[in-house]
Amino acid sequence: MDSVQLKISIPAKSSRKELLVRLVYWIPLLFVTYILQLASMICLIVNFFSVLFRQRVSMTFSRVQKTSVDYYTKMWAYYTFLTDERPPIIPEG
Repeated sequence: MDSVQLKISIPAKSSRKELLVRLVYWIPLLFVTYILQLASMICLIVNFFSVLFRQRVSMTFSRVQKTSVDYYTKMWAYYTFLTDERPPIIPEG
């Protein structure tokens, strides 16, 4: 099983310009996060029934869930000022 790793470099100083950019950049990030979380919840339910009846996990749905968790973690680090590194609006993977 792969683990999720996130390296965060906390900035010593932030500019006011970066704060204004964040306010605008958060809107699409939160929207994409909401969509990914919804898809992840659907995949969780499908995987539950897959394990219950077929006794195996669907790797496709598991990848969607992993992508959702990875994206949420990167977005939350940016959202809570832990890093100045902007996550991509469209998730990788």
